[in-house]
Amino acid sequence: MKTKVLLGAVVAAGMSLCGAIEAQGQVKLIAKGQLTESSAGLFADLSGLDYNLENGAPANLLGGLGSALTWGYGDTFLALPDRGPNAVPFDSLVDDTVSYVPRFHTIKMSLQPSSVGLPFTLTPTLEKTTLLFSHAPLT
Repeated sequence: MKTKVLLGAVVAAGMSLCGAIEAQGQVKLIAKGQLTESSAGLFADLSGLDYNLENGAPANLLGGLGSALTWGYGDTFLALPDRGPNAVPFDSLVDDTVSYVPRFHTIKMSLQPSSVGLPFTLTPTLEKTTLLFSHAPLT
C-alpha cells in the first residue's frame, strides 16, 4: 500500500513539474491584421442598420472588437463587440450608453506566409453580422 501511495506521489510531482516547465513558454507574435471595413463600407458592419444612435454614431458602426473573440471552425472566428459606442458624451445620467442592438460578427481570418517583417500576413474579412434581437416576443 505504501508503495502505491509513494508511486502516486512521484507521478503527481512529475506531472506538476512538466506543467511548470510548459507554463514558461514564450508568446511570439506571428502576424497582425486590421478590420476597418466591410462590403458595406469603411467602419460599417453588415447589420443593415441605416440610422444614427442617440450620440450621433451610426448604428452599423464596426468597432469594439477584440475582447470577445472565439474560434468557430477552420479560419472562421466569431467576434462579439462591446456594448456599443459610448465614447461621445451625450447623457451622463445613462453613462453615455446608447440603444445599440447587440450583435456578433462572423470573421474569416486568412493567414498567409510573408517574406518581410512578421512570418505571416493576417487578412480579416467580415463575412456576416448577426443582430441579437427579435421583433416578436421571446417567450
